[in-house]
Amino acid sequence: MKVRLSEKHIDEEESDELSIPFHEDQEDEAKETEEQFILEPTKTKSGHSYVMVNTRLDYQHRSKDLTALCLYEFISLFHKKVIDKSDRRLLTNAKASDGERLSIEGTKMNERHTFASLHPQSSSHILIKHTNPVVPVLLGPQIPRREREDTRERYCRALLTLFVPWRSVGDLCSLKETWSQALEARKLSISADALKIIENIQLLHECKNDRDEHLHQIITETPTNIKIDPILIPSCYEIDENNPEDDSEELLQMLSLVNESTIKAYSASLSSHEQRYLFDALEAIDKTTRFGSLNDYKNLSNKNFSWIADDFNAFIVADSHHGTMSKQWKQDIENRKDQARSYLISGEDSLEVRNDEVQVEGVTSEIPTSPFKMNIAAVPPVTTTIAISLPTKYDIIRKFTLNSQQQFAFMIITGHLDGDNQFHTGTIDNQLLMCVPGCGGTGKSQLIRAITNYFQMTKRGTMLRKVAPTSIAAAEIDGLTIHSFLGESRKNSKKRQTRTFRPGDTKLENEWRHVKYLIIDEISMVGLSLLARLNRIVKTAKHINMDAPFGGVNMIFFGDYLQYSPVLDKPLYHTHALAQQYNERQIEMQCAQKIISQINCVVELNQQMRTEDARYLELLTRLRDGKSTVEDYQLLCTRVIGAPNLKISLQQEPWNEAPILVFRNTLRTQLNNRAVLNKAIETGIRPVVCVAQDYIRNKAIDDSRLRKAILELPDNKTEHLPGYLPLVPGMPVLLTENIATELGLSNGTRGIFRQLVYDELSEDVQFDVAIFPKHTKFITRPKYALVEFSSCKLASGLKDLEKKIIPISLTEQTFTYDIKDLLTETVSKAAKVVKRPTKIVIKRKALPLIPAYSITTHKSQGQTLRKIFVDLVTPPGPVEVASVYVPLSRVKRLGDLLIVRPFNFSSLQVKPTAAQMEELNRLNKIAIKTRKHFPTT
Repeated sequence: MKVRLSEKHIDEEESDELSIPFHEDQEDEAKETEEQFILEPTKTKSGHSYVMVNTRLDYQHRSKDLTALCLYEFISLFHKKVIDKSDRRLLTNAKASDGERLSIEGTKMNERHTFASLHPQSSSHILIKHTNPVVPVLLGPQIPRREREDTRERYCRALLTLFVPWRSVGDLCSLKETWSQALEARKLSISADALKIIENIQLLHECKNDRDEHLHQIITETPTNIKIDPILIPSCYEIDENNPEDDSEELLQMLSLVNESTIKAYSASLSSHEQRYLFDALEAIDKTTRFGSLNDYKNLSNKNFSWIADDFNAFIVADSHHGTMSKQWKQDIENRKDQARSYLISGEDSLEVRNDEVQVEGVTSEIPTSPFKMNIAAVPPVTTTIAISLPTKYDIIRKFTLNSQQQFAFMIITGHLDGDNQFHTGTIDNQLLMCVPGCGGTGKSQLIRAITNYFQMTKRGTMLRKVAPTSIAAAEIDGLTIHSFLGESRKNSKKRQTRTFRPGDTKLENEWRHVKYLIIDEISMVGLSLLARLNRIVKTAKHINMDAPFGGVNMIFFGDYLQYSPVLDKPLYHTHALAQQYNERQIEMQCAQKIISQINCVVELNQQMRTEDARYLELLTRLRDGKSTVEDYQLLCTRVIGAPNLKISLQQEPWNEAPILVFRNTLRTQLNNRAVLNKAIETGIRPVVCVAQDYIRNKAIDDSRLRKAILELPDNKTEHLPGYLPLVPGMPVLLTENIATELGLSNGTRGIFRQLVYDELSEDVQFDVAIFPKHTKFITRPKYALVEFSSCKLASGLKDLEKKIIPISLTEQTFTYDIKDLLTETVSKAAKVVKRPTKIVIKRKALPLIPAYSITTHKSQGQTLRKIFVDLVTPPGPVEVASVYVPLSRVKRLGDLLIVRPFNFSSLQVKPTAAQMEELNRLNKIAIKTRKHFPTT
């Protein structure tokens, strides 16, 4: 069991700290101090249940006979075990309250102790002594050196926690003491063995220092024919291993001694096959007329455009008024975001009469499916009585034009909600675990909207919660992202960690108090680990039916398993191989698999509602199954640029604004740069580029080669903040941060750039880049951009702005960059020899926007697009069904599609995996049973 002790909050179990509300802007501090718990089984009088435990609780509630034992010795000598039959005989005369040593006289058992009654597992576990002592492994930050003044308090706190016996923080340090004073006062409480361990800890520090000095001597004395650069080991070689950023200055020093001619671009880290793929794709697109105004793009930087003009309406130098308004807008958006989130969580309907003089009388006769009748009390009207007719299920079916399959699913869910006996699932608690699979365009989102409307119009909106794995998918169904309930944030990706939820968390319980139904959309992108974490959170919030999936909440899964799989997670249909030992993450995944295996209701959607071209629909159906024909291939080839009968101009509407769908972020970035420059030349406006502000340990980067390399990284390597952001008025942009998902302002939301407000520097900053022409204006201090988002859900405009115009301010992210490609080969080898890390931590401030002329196929999932320009040549590496199926299924007809270049027939013959087919077949069998079990009318 792995446990990290809290450095700040070592207190008793009943501490008020557990009820402190969690805020995302405090996450960085919480990561350093938050205590870790593990969910384990226990047995109580009411039966089996699960509780949150850790080593700290085991130690605090140890037997009274172990009071004199320090934490280090406790872990070394004792471990916890489940009570078995032989133990129960020893427990006959044991006291339940304080915990004590059990009598093992006459047996060969190891020493045993009971827990104090306050321990969550006191009735199911005991402490048993190891046959041989173990060596505790300390997790978390290293104990500092004894002589360092700046870490003296942390050193004393660590020693007190480990080597002085305690049951509460008051035993270690009083309120009037510093940690240094507390250690001095309690030195006599430290045992002789513990003192030896403390000396060994200090000795380890000294040995490391001597080792490094010796290594430095060896390298500097190495013969010249073994070319290892001695600059790798600086003369002052003491590193604080608690601070991962301590190497930054030394790495920059190494870099400054490297000849400038050795610099390698980002592409140098790519494989030769990958580079060839990117080159060929760019060349193919350049040969089309999509960027016709660029003419010879490679020589663009050498041209002198004397006819260009600045757009002073779109690019404005900031004054004090802009700063004031920016703060007001930010606060206003935060307030509206909180209101919208509260509405989405509470589900309160806006259908209400706000005139105090009007009485509302509900009419239940309009809900004939309800198994109960409301008792309507006659209320004498003050002035007027308005009867609001609540809609029937069939009213909503007609309103949302649901087809027969959608209607069947809708009736099952609403019938289960209304408590109709004919819609009972057959389980003891009648929990609905439902899946509604369907390929793209079969109306899954429309069905979700109809279900939502029924909940709201029947005054039960609080009972429904809708979530999705991505912000785009969540916005499509007016829901929230799963991650927003996990307490996760990208603000510090280097130390990303999820929030720990504990029983009794008032905020968590309030968020889920009324929820009875949970819809999860885009299940192909939901991984087993993500589902397991959400399940644990909902169970913790409900804490009533802990044995049922999601604490008894009714679950409805929507999606298509043949679309893109989750990133850095296993899909829900993944099956783990048997193993003798599982880690914590694998156990969580098995729990999620168990939930998916319990699905008891399936309604398949296969009637196409998006694709209007019958022949194209047949092609997509065969493509999805990996059974494309030669005729399908030939049909798609008629849409390849350069095909004999294809008479289309890429420089005229609508094709000049059609998004270019590609597989690689690097390719997408370069195409967007080309598109923006092409737009600038077309309109005769001087190109403007916002340059990100990059820092190392809060200092601007001076090394020009390092700065250039970092700025040219694709934004998927920099936490979605681009190094260069080219802008031209009226261009499409994508938001890359979840500003307010509740308001439709989330990662992936599409908008139109209208205006940039920036601080002007006195000096004219120039950047030596070949990707932008010489006349480009570079802006390094942007304040905010005004972007028009047509999908924004603001009820009214912000002050002084039109309704759909939203200010996008600078945001900050942290990422790492490996400088080994900028070092000479000998220095790089030396770094490897001495195991010196070559990664540095970069902090970037930039606008969370990227041009949207080109998007990745992954980002396009879940969207319906008017026209697309797509590359179907797949890159090196694994290819899945979704790779080609997802982009091709974004449009309604074949005529809405153009293909960049010729492609291989094999791209259309990728078959679903065996695991995918097994899960689809399993769901199909359940769907057959569902049609028999539930009424179809």
